Amino acid sequence: MEKKFTGALIVAAGKGKRSKSTVPKQYLHFGHKYVLEKNIENFIYEPLIDFVVVVINEDHLEFYEKAIAKINNPKLLPKVFGGKTRSQSVKNGLKAISKIGCKKILIHDGARPFTSNEIIKNCIKGLDKFDVVFPAIKIPDTLYVEVKEDNQNTIDAFGLNRDSLIRAQTPQAFHFNYIYRAHMKCDKNHTDDVHLALLDKKKIDIVSGSEYNFKITTPEDIKIAEKLF
Repeated sequence: MEKKFTGALIVAAGKGKRSKSTVPKQYLHFGHKYVLEKNIENFIYEPLIDFVVVVINEDHLEFYEKAIAKINNPKLLPKVFGGKTRSQSVKNGLKAISKIGCKKILIHDGARPFTSNEIIKNCIKGLDKFDVVFPAIKIPDTLYVEVKEDNQNTIDAFGLNRDSLIRAQTPQAFHFNYIYRAHMKCDKNHTDDVHLALLDKKKIDIVSGSEYNFKITTPEDIKIAEKLF
């Protein structure tokens, strides 16, 4: 197989229960395009990306085939089936591409379809100086600690200082050999992959994310996504 150097691993194996949609959120269809279809195209049409691999739920094969029906691009490699957790799905994806000569890999959420070319490029280029690069945005809102009293939601204390907090987004970029080894030796589930690099004390850089680069999670997110599509 031809050597591939920079790739995108799109993790789309989730069932999306929080969205309360009858269709998994990555397979929602707005107007003329599926969420996952647009997500894949964001990476395929970026010249710095050499290949794209999508990790899907084995039960979603029919959804996936419909979503990629209009994509005819050699950059899209065969699908990979995920596991019971996000970390297991990422691990399955990394295993599948471990022999094709990948140097840099971007790991991305399947339900985050509005990622810009600027974010993708900044993540890839940042790996020339850092071990890990990911986009994030500041938190503008005041934070409190929520508790339940007498069956009623209220607040218990002032939250952490928002000036020191950020919201992590994807794609999260890694040198392939590092993140592959990190996942192979880790049996715990992590909500994202930067967490592994933090535990390993890697050199991590943060690039500017975007409010548009949100992950479709709730019913309200679905309404916002529909308008943006």
